Amino acid sequence: MKRCKTCQVTILDFTTVCPLCHSVLEIRETGEERPGMYPDVKDAARRLNFVVKLYTFLAIIIEGGLIAINYAFYSGLWWSAISGVAILYFYMTLRYSIQKNSGYLRIILTQVFAAVVLAIAVDIIVGYRGWSVNYVAPAAILLMDLAVLILMLVNVANWQSYILLQIMTVLLSGVMLILWRAGVVDRPVVTVAASAVSAVMFVGTIIFGDRRAKNELKRRFHV
Repeated sequence: MKRCKTCQVTILDFTTVCPLCHSVLEIRETGEERPGMYPDVKDAARRLNFVVKLYTFLAIIIEGGLIAINYAFYSGLWWSAISGVAILYFYMTLRYSIQKNSGYLRIILTQVFAAVVLAIAVDIIVGYRGWSVNYVAPAAILLMDLAVLILMLVNVANWQSYILLQIMTVLLSGVMLILWRAGVVDRPVVTVAASAVSAVMFVGTIIFGDRRAKNELKRRFHV
């Protein structure tokens, strides 16, 4: 009989690692008393909830102190706003990506969106130069494309489940092209590259995916 000491759960199949935490399992004699079959999920959730509350409490105190220092020794730059945005980013990571135990698609979108917002905020605070929309935002789209490609290669048996994320990258690329035409993006090299990569990947998935890709689109959008 195999048991995970971390999760306090008995494993009945032939694996050597815990499917929940991936710790190495210990082998016990079958004559021992059979322990509980499920881990204490509520206890883990309570601990994580405490961590989030502790982070929130410390973040408010630290940011308040930084604002006070910035105000007292102001030299033309509100650098405390940058630290505030960074603190907010890590709060979102804890609150919506870890504590919520969200699916990987939502985690990827949340983290990328928050990182782009952080970059734009820093760009504005230090004196807007446009690097956040010219480089960071389209680079984030390219990063999402790379993530989709890796996920599809790793999970070949269920690759069609990533079409929704591909559609998101195409839509975001379209937004960046609109910003280019509107004059917000004035150095469009990375934007055009990101849009081209997203479009090629999506079209390739539809063509080579054939029936599985079309069935996934029908399932997602009920068409």
